[in-house]
Amino acid sequence: MKLLSLTTVIASLLTSVLARSSVHLVSNNENTLGSTPEVSMNSFSMFYSHMMDTASDHPVLRLQNDNNINTLKDVQEIASLLPKSSNLFEKKVDGNMVVIVSGAKSDMFDTSFYVSDDEPENYASLVESNVDEMIKNNEALAITTYKDQEATIKTGSNAIEKITQDEQMYQSFKSDFSEFNTDLFNIENEADNKFITEIQVVKDLSQNNNQDEIRIIEMNTLQLIGQKYGFKSNEYEEAQLIVKDLFEKFVIPNFQQLHSRGVSTFILTPPSSINKEKRALPVEETCFKTFSACKNGTSNCSGNGQCTKIQENCYTCACKSSSYIGESCQYINAVGDFQLLFWTSVLLVVITASVVVCVYQSGNIVDGGIIMAQSLPKQD
Repeated sequence: MKLLSLTTVIASLLTSVLARSSVHLVSNNENTLGSTPEVSMNSFSMFYSHMMDTASDHPVLRLQNDNNINTLKDVQEIASLLPKSSNLFEKKVDGNMVVIVSGAKSDMFDTSFYVSDDEPENYASLVESNVDEMIKNNEALAITTYKDQEATIKTGSNAIEKITQDEQMYQSFKSDFSEFNTDLFNIENEADNKFITEIQVVKDLSQNNNQDEIRIIEMNTLQLIGQKYGFKSNEYEEAQLIVKDLFEKFVIPNFQQLHSRGVSTFILTPPSSINKEKRALPVEETCFKTFSACKNGTSNCSGNGQCTKIQENCYTCACKSSSYIGESCQYINAVGDFQLLFWTSVLLVVITASVVVCVYQSGNIVDGGIIMAQSLPKQD
């Protein structure tokens, strides 16, 4: 029994090491994949850059080794989910919305594919860096963003409108989601208040019929609800149902109606009981004033990341995945690989020990497991 418990613990630890995010694509393309593949963060980065037409100088295209060939195959497979066009000069999509939800279970939607990265910040950095690249080529680009309880409508990098909530927020929340048990949430509690605010701001944002080409929505309060009440609690389960209803009733229909060839990408990163601290401002040497300065000063983040604007006049490298670290993403992070190797070795040792014990116990019977036959009396 003790060995079985230890095996369960090791398996649980391995699951946490191998955590991944699920991605759900919504578009007018009815094509589906025969299976649900899992791709690397590099593959997803290249796929998104391809979709947004910013893939011409993608780092993964520089060296055609076996790994990059596999990446290209992955990208080709998931790219079949994008809208089709017979016009080579037509943009792949006329509208793109990315919704990153921290702390969501993958069964919220039917998963299109998985990505072997569970850090919401990595996805946000990837999307933001692509948008920054697009703004350089088109300063009239219409963009709507939501992050940290506030939605902003921009033209290029210039904000023209902000959407916030009024005092009737809680009553509107109860009315909009009356089919759910909204009484579970107390607006006096910080996590509940942030959750309600986030739901209402995103709902109002979706009903704003501005012709934005890009929407970036980062939602983290489902994670907060899970950390406060537990990821098996009624509060968390109800909160996830409300988030799903928000998407299906308000967010998706409105955006797809505005854009006939629009693509909505929902990235669900798995629940985590750890409350991660906000990313600190880099030291002065790693904070570049412009995108070009960052790109040139870091050799384009050593080909392992992208320069990202983290605040006004401050660009720094956002590594493609947790496999790379350093100011220029120049170092390979061996911690994750070591953990995988270590825990896999431990699991194999536990399994081997369990088998040996079982074999030993199965042979531990009277007289060492040897049956002695009784001899007949000697005949004269």
